[in-house]
Amino acid sequence: GFGENSTREVFDEQLVWQYYTKERSASFYAGKLRITLPHFCYVIKKTTGMTALDIIANVVIMDAKAQLKSTNLPIKEISIGLGYSNVAFFDKYFRRYVGMSPLEYRNS
Repeated sequence: GFGENSTREVFDEQLVWQYYTKERSASFYAGKLRITLPHFCYVIKKTTGMTALDIIANVVIMDAKAQLKSTNLPIKEISIGLGYSNVAFFDKYFRRYVGMSPLEYRNS
């Protein structure tokens, strides 16, 4: 949890788990919570030390890592399931957060 109750209302990772395969913009989540984007970003940063986009990325990457290690699904299929129509874009996104490609991660 994130400590203060007020934060709970503002942002719950459950919300991200619900929509992350389709929605990765902070403005979408701010809208869902009926608060302004600047307020949303400020509260997240203040309470978690991370940006809203980092939190969303964590969920996406967590799922990607789990699928890469526990299934034999082609990386293209995993990327489509995570909402990436372009596997090269997924590869770049994954590499930025993990420091290696999805294939390298699967083989590591």
